[in-house]
Amino acid sequence: MTSLAPRPAPVATAFNWGLYSDATFAGLSTLVPVPFLDSAFEWFFSRRVPGSVAGWRGRRLAPAVLHELNHNEEDWTKGCLMLPITLTWGLFKRLSKKVLYFLTIKEATDKLSHHWHRAFLIDYALQQGHLDAHENAQVARQAIEHALATATTSPLEQLAQRLIPHTSHITRSLRRARKGEEDAEMTEKRDMMAKAWAGFAEYLADVAFRYDRAYAQWLAERAAKPLPPSHAGAKEDTP
Repeated sequence: MTSLAPRPAPVATAFNWGLYSDATFAGLSTLVPVPFLDSAFEWFFSRRVPGSVAGWRGRRLAPAVLHELNHNEEDWTKGCLMLPITLTWGLFKRLSKKVLYFLTIKEATDKLSHHWHRAFLIDYALQQGHLDAHENAQVARQAIEHALATATTSPLEQLAQRLIPHTSHITRSLRRARKGEEDAEMTEKRDMMAKAWAGFAEYLADVAFRYDRAYAQWLAERAAKPLPPSHAGAKEDTP
């Protein structure tokens, strides 16, 4: 990226459970011990993130914008096709629990961090007005993906590592979360996040800056592209 956007003032870095609840549930779904059910939970909650973020802000995203933001979320039909492999790998992990436990923890840590970043960036894009129309939402999704890809070392991972050991009966907690209910375990996680989140303000401002820079770059590239012949001709014929 060569085009630089002005560094934005920190926006919406304060913690609110309404912004990050579904992202947290999506990340913790990795810990569900039943093969395929873990992926189903993650798919469900990750796709709910854009709508829940907008709802907390008192907004409602257009269906086309919601579809755009969930463009790269794992397709359910693809997950069904991968079921035999998923079940085999899940069974292997269950049988080798002591050996591969650390891999599960690492995966859950990475996914928690990913989904938190995504929720923050969707909220940020919403506040910037980038999700008001489908055309801008396309650019916003690309910028979000870029910011996620460049968030290599994140302090959010440290918080994720602290949350995971305090997890038990995760399947029960997620089933309740699907119904909009919260148990004591999730309340504890929410409180842990609330206490730690203020320390991430500067880091999240940098994440927003990477998003802004990418958004400005791709917006400029889109504007520089020549119009299709049909549109160009129509423009020339207009008196």
